[in-house]
Amino acid sequence: MIPEIKKILFTTDLSKQARHAFSYALSMANQYGASLTILYVMEDPSPTQSAYLQAFIGDERWEELRQSHEQEIRQILIGKQREGAMIREALGEMFAETQKQFKAPGVKAEEIVVTQGEAVECILQEAEARSSDLIVMGYHPRGRLEAAVIGSVSRRILRRAKVPVLLVRLPDAE
Repeated sequence: MIPEIKKILFTTDLSKQARHAFSYALSMANQYGASLTILYVMEDPSPTQSAYLQAFIGDERWEELRQSHEQEIRQILIGKQREGAMIREALGEMFAETQKQFKAPGVKAEEIVVTQGEAVECILQEAEARSSDLIVMGYHPRGRLEAAVIGSVSRRILRRAKVPVLLVRLPDAE
């Protein structure tokens, strides 16, 4: 049985090299007549880091700092919303440029999603919520043990994804 690929989720780290992986996602979407969702995840500080800091300064001081910085936190969140809009716009431009370059006018970007959270969880949630048939993502080589050790996000996606994952080796930075 030949698998049907109707929805592709492409996830990016916004590196210049990620365009290489995007060309594969676009090519596959063009070949299969699939829609393409582009995803970028803005990661939060890890809960472990926050817990260490809270343990280090104590619960009472942690609460004081949290309350005193509440307004600052609101401004940061507003800033992240603006940042998300700028990222969404930049991804839209990347899509349009690459679409013209590869002459794939039939491919449509179903949606450009900028979300916040832990990368692996966000990617898996988006793939499931959108009923994606394929996840396409790039990975950066990690030296001589590259074949055995790929990036932790890539590795965790491969282990946990319920759909096929295409990992595209990204070229070295120029």
